[in-house]
Amino acid sequence: MQTTIGDDGLPFLPLEDYVKLSLPQLDALRQEMPIIRTTPARVSLLRDQDVRAMMSHPDLVQIPGPEFCDFVGIPAGRCRTFLETFMLMTNGEDHKHRRGAFGRVFAHPVLRQKRDQVRVVADRVIADLPRGTKFDFLALCASRLPAEMIAEVLGLKTEDSAWFEQVYSLSNCLMIPYVGHEDIEASANALYDFVAATLEDRRQTPQNDLISMLVTDESDRALENEELIYQIMGLILGGSDTTRSGFNMIVARLLSDRSLWDEVHADRSLIPSAIDEALRLEPPVAGVARYSVAPIEVAGATLAAGQLVGLHTMSAMRDETKVSNPEVFDLHRKDRQLPHVVFGAGAHRCLGEMLARLEMEEGLTALLDGAPDIELIEAPEMVGILGLRKSTPMIVRIP
Repeated sequence: MQTTIGDDGLPFLPLEDYVKLSLPQLDALRQEMPIIRTTPARVSLLRDQDVRAMMSHPDLVQIPGPEFCDFVGIPAGRCRTFLETFMLMTNGEDHKHRRGAFGRVFAHPVLRQKRDQVRVVADRVIADLPRGTKFDFLALCASRLPAEMIAEVLGLKTEDSAWFEQVYSLSNCLMIPYVGHEDIEASANALYDFVAATLEDRRQTPQNDLISMLVTDESDRALENEELIYQIMGLILGGSDTTRSGFNMIVARLLSDRSLWDEVHADRSLIPSAIDEALRLEPPVAGVARYSVAPIEVAGATLAAGQLVGLHTMSAMRDETKVSNPEVFDLHRKDRQLPHVVFGAGAHRCLGEMLARLEMEEGLTALLDGAPDIELIEAPEMVGILGLRKSTPMIVRIP
């Protein structure tokens, strides 16, 4: 890893080298410098203080969908339209209106009432796992849990599981570098058709579910059908893919040190701490991209308007000036940085944070109850250092 000093005085590391950094290399980089340029139009902030300060900076906005698609090279089509329309990639009134349509549906009291439903799904998935033979936990458990849970909560058909894999394929649109466009575009079209058909079904025959609440909403919050389709596509993606990788790594962390697993098994009040600590060390999202609309002073540098500013939350959560022994998984950590920055901050803080926590808490509880003797055979790795990250398979065995 070799950095140079650019014409603007900032350390420079080409993006193609930056995305290949290991965690120890990232730690070393952060200790040496708070900011690094990776392209003429992109910088990355590495330290907790700067990342948190910039999360809600008025002159930094979420990178708009068109600019993101141009940056990573996504051509015209369903995937690009999805990213340009989804609330995550919008700002101002567009973002406020699209997010506001889901405020009632994703209110914490509403979601808390879904906990029992989520637990039923978790128990079913755990009961289906093979016994007496090794298997891929990522495929048979971590992938099924969030997909079927969000289906249950939203009111989608869990038995119509063809769209699950489409979601995991579509999520690759948020990985850097962007590769596999044909498969991603096909998945975007398949998921669009599935959601569109579901909305029409609920419009004709409303049920007691969240999808029906959305399609029958006649208030000022309501979205046009096309907009609503893309928002639900994004919610399915956000509520399943990131939880899939995150949950896989949570279980892996506990099983890699059996004393941790045993401690959580004996004291279930430690489950939220286990989840927070695993998300800190192996987050399914490495950072968020912001876009400067005016010059900004940060980390001793002046950034011009029109810059892509990467807020490297994964690096920030490993910042040794804020967290003691940051590489250690500590169930009793006293210096946990709250609110958890893995869910973002400000207007774009993750809408589905409560749902994701429900999925992981009930999934882990069901696993501790239904498969307490599960054994780790082959540990997974989390791949990626920017944007969305992916977990490799985890091989386990339940006696």
